[in-house]
Amino acid sequence: MKFVFFIVFLLNGCFFGPVRELHDQIEETYFGNEFTDPPTPLQDLKRNISIELEVMWKKNIGEHNGENFHIFNIDDFLFTATSDGIIEKLNRETGETLWQKNVETYITSGVSGDDENIYFSTSDGFLWCMNHEGELIWKTLLDGIINSLPIIYDSKIVVKINSYKIIQLNTKNGSVVWKYQAAIPPLTYKSEGKLVYSDNVVYLGLPGGKLIAIDSPTGGLVWESNISRAKGATDIERANDITSHPIIDGPVIYGVSTNGDISSLNRRNGKTIWTKPLSSFYGMAFDGLSLFVTHDTGSIYSVNKDDGEVKWRQSALKYRKVRTGTLIKDYIVFGDYDGYIHFLSINDGSIYERIKLDDSQILNNIIQIDDSLLLLMTAVGDIICMKVGAEKVNDLPDINDEDEKNSNLKKHRVFDKEDQTDTVNENEKNSNLKKHRVFDKEKDKGKDKKGILDWLF
Repeated sequence: MKFVFFIVFLLNGCFFGPVRELHDQIEETYFGNEFTDPPTPLQDLKRNISIELEVMWKKNIGEHNGENFHIFNIDDFLFTATSDGIIEKLNRETGETLWQKNVETYITSGVSGDDENIYFSTSDGFLWCMNHEGELIWKTLLDGIINSLPIIYDSKIVVKINSYKIIQLNTKNGSVVWKYQAAIPPLTYKSEGKLVYSDNVVYLGLPGGKLIAIDSPTGGLVWESNISRAKGATDIERANDITSHPIIDGPVIYGVSTNGDISSLNRRNGKTIWTKPLSSFYGMAFDGLSLFVTHDTGSIYSVNKDDGEVKWRQSALKYRKVRTGTLIKDYIVFGDYDGYIHFLSINDGSIYERIKLDDSQILNNIIQIDDSLLLLMTAVGDIICMKVGAEKVNDLPDINDEDEKNSNLKKHRVFDKEDQTDTVNENEKNSNLKKHRVFDKEKDKGKDKKGILDWLF
């Protein structure tokens, strides 16, 4: 009997240990607090045009773990959640608390909702439904934990649990309508994997670079498409999930994987329209013409929706832990690890303005309230409402062309169709910088030193 226990102990050490180690390595890569690369220092903005910014109010709602804590906005109200179980309803204009409820259970996703109710999930596997006055309507125990934000439409709510089972429920009573189990590889990222809905079809990105379409009335699979193939020899190198929400544009849907490509697909049949080598863990924003992709390193790309060609790239925010951008007016807005908000021009990627709002990470939940208001949340639980005003002219002269070349040449590039090499070389620059040199033969003439024999004779 002792021999059997000894064998089991060895098997645990040999097989389960490496799997746990792989998981921990991935968690450290994407969720760790330490920087693997130093954040890019911020340069002074020397522009004669800036943006009027004003903080309308700021309120701390309590501690949370910083993951997936979205804020639900409807009419003049905000609904927020903290990871320790506090749900609050706030006045959008002032930030005043209208009511507060403690569900006394760890919350695993932020708040979503509709005209009547709000929905959130807890670590004990329950999906909760409350009305806008904080009264519990129903809660349903599911087959696992929900880490992604539910989507609501046509009196239905769809959730994805951590085993990649997709479940549709009735919003009136929480009864299950259908379930769909997606196939997944043995090693995946811990991520939200957001769902999107359009025209009676639910779309979801999966591990292995797969994008699937599910028929909403029946729960049947419409199509499954690989937007990116796994590459590499080890499990970590081959991990290639779609961890951000897909973007829908009429008959087309766009997806991006963590270790491969960005692709445009036909929504009817899942066939690929175009594919380009550009990866992202955090996802994309879309303005109707361009896709704004946050690369894993923190560089921002503007990609043409029709052919995938890169319009511009801004790398001044590399390694500053920026997430998905939020569009407002003619800008795309990003928050970083140090509490800064950056406003980039959607036309050329230049940074127009920045403001420091906090000393902690701006979470991946910046939302546009109306034409001029932004709402965001920090890692320490501060909710900030900010007004984005008009552009104003400063007394500073325009940027000197020579100064701009010296300071921003390697950080900000506007591309034409003949210059597309940056997207595939993002991860190779650091490793190949000292390995590859091109010499100018004319420039090097006359630089040859005389040898010892030439000197003697």
